[in-house]
Amino acid sequence: MKLMCEHARFKYHRLQITNLINAYENLKHLREEIQANYFSIYDELKNDNLINGEIDADIWGLNREHESETWDSELRLMNEIKTNLDIAIKMIESGEAEQSIIDEENSIS
Repeated sequence: MKLMCEHARFKYHRLQITNLINAYENLKHLREEIQANYFSIYDELKNDNLINGEIDADIWGLNREHESETWDSELRLMNEIKTNLDIAIKMIESGEAEQSIIDEENSIS
């Protein structure tokens, strides 16, 4: 009975993590779109003499690189947790987890 509860709990958390991973991917795509729009609008304003100055693309690049590294690190962690949940779910579904518990109990007796 406990394994059935664990199975449901693991599947729930796997779904949460999957949704989070998808949100990160959407965030990364949205960030790229925002940057492209920002530079496009900035160039239009500059060409129409509504603003002066240049954008420091190097600073933008460093900021984006830092964001990307942070998000990738967080994604790696979530993917690792998801992989572990997938393994646990498969062990429960295949009966391997139950057999492992039985074997452990028999070895203690």
